Amino acid sequence: MKIKKINILLAFSLGAVVLFSSCKKDDGAIPKDIAIADVPVVSTDKDATGSADVSLANPGVFSGKFKVVLYFPDAPPPTKVDVVVRKSASTSTVNNNNVKVFKTGITSFPASFTVTAAELSTLFGAPLVLNEVYDFAPDIYVGDRRFEAFPVVGTGTGAGIRAMPFFNEFARFQVKP
Repeated sequence: MKIKKINILLAFSLGAVVLFSSCKKDDGAIPKDIAIADVPVVSTDKDATGSADVSLANPGVFSGKFKVVLYFPDAPPPTKVDVVVRKSASTSTVNNNNVKVFKTGITSFPASFTVTAAELSTLFGAPLVLNEVYDFAPDIYVGDRRFEAFPVVGTGTGAGIRAMPFFNEFARFQVKP
């Protein structure tokens, strides 16, 4: 008999807790006090009219071309874009600690760029080496917030965006023999 009374009392207590706890108006998936930025999707497309890769035997003829374009042309554009380049020893050893700014303050899209082997050597202060890769991508600014293409920790682009058809996270040029 005592156990039955305890169970009934416990059930009423639990019911009162559920009844008097309620949702607030600002409850939801994303609270308003968290700053969420609508970041435009910007693709970096290699231009087929330029060199595909750098020839170490004849670097002077390299003329790499790429474009920075809005994936959704009707979407609001970013405040600005800075094109950065990441230098890595090979395609399998990516190094986000070696990133330099190539062009700054891009505000109109699509924007076309051309890079030479001499510019790459000057930018990184070292001669080109066999199998090195140079990845070009945009740092995107929304207001005063910067979203890095190649952050030191984490990834610059989410997996969902990378899976979109015809989206290119970066334009890659490799030094070949």
